Amino acid sequence: MNKMNEETKQLLEELMERPYSAYLATIDENGFPSIRTVFNLRCKEKFAHPAKVIEDYDDNPYTVYISTNTSSVKMKHILNDQRIALYFSIPDEVKGIMLQGKAEVLEDKEFKKNIWMDNWKIYYPLGYDDPDFTILKLKPKILRGWFRGPHKHKFTD
Repeated sequence: MNKMNEETKQLLEELMERPYSAYLATIDENGFPSIRTVFNLRCKEKFAHPAKVIEDYDDNPYTVYISTNTSSVKMKHILNDQRIALYFSIPDEVKGIMLQGKAEVLEDKEFKKNIWMDNWKIYYPLGYDDPDFTILKLKPKILRGWFRGPHKHKFTD
């Protein structure tokens, strides 16, 4: 099941560009899911600069990048278990896509510098070199969505 239909591609593109945020699920130390909201850095309206940097950096349109604090609970979860799920939705239109895969801590300092936005100093006071500034990367393995019925897609390497 590695060929995505055109309707799924269009929805995924829309859901990765429209919502300001997405919902990230990690697995806590007790094996339970833990869900929180994260910025959708592919949202062209709210995060035009990061969205452009990601588009130029990565030719895979389904790879997701997440900014977070290195000291956050989500990072503790991910360092213990890299399996995550990310859910993009437009609730008023009853559209949603869930991506699953393993989170990777991105070590590319040039990427962190390029994606940086000055208004992030509220979260990372030392700027893009702040040791508490981390970028996570998700190259999804599975996609499940809901729009005009259920859809499922498995990504292949």
